[in-house]
Amino acid sequence: MKRGVAIAGALLLAACGATETSRPDFRDALDAHLAAIEAKDIDAYIPTVTSGDDLHVIFPDGSVIETTDGVAAFHREWFADADWRMEPQVVKVMEGEDMAAALLKYDYRDTPEGEPRASWLILVFELEDGEWRLVHDQNTRINAPEAAGE
Repeated sequence: MKRGVAIAGALLLAACGATETSRPDFRDALDAHLAAIEAKDIDAYIPTVTSGDDLHVIFPDGSVIETTDGVAAFHREWFADADWRMEPQVVKVMEGEDMAAALLKYDYRDTPEGEPRASWLILVFELEDGEWRLVHDQNTRINAPEAAGE
């Protein structure tokens, strides 16, 4: 009897461990999302965003795209521009059971030699069909501090 209980306990622990390891790694999903942007690869980008129609992107100027199709269309056009550069740095990662977010700071240039504009970026992901998918993208411009006395 003791042996049967021990085997059942071991199987239960193994099943719990299997559930934990089957959960996708959020950092891998975040890295894939950022790599798709850096590569300007729409085919790699689309699988990183929600398949639902409620993806929002809020730009540094406050303008908004409110649908997943609109976000995809924007990225197709944006990725076609070979000149821009975006240099993101992950500042903080926050991960919950079915939601995760990353705070990034990035410099954006319209051209490789252009003056960088700094912004904060918060990316919110949700588990969807066993995958982390982007559900919200919020950009906030960082204004350069004014020189003292001006």
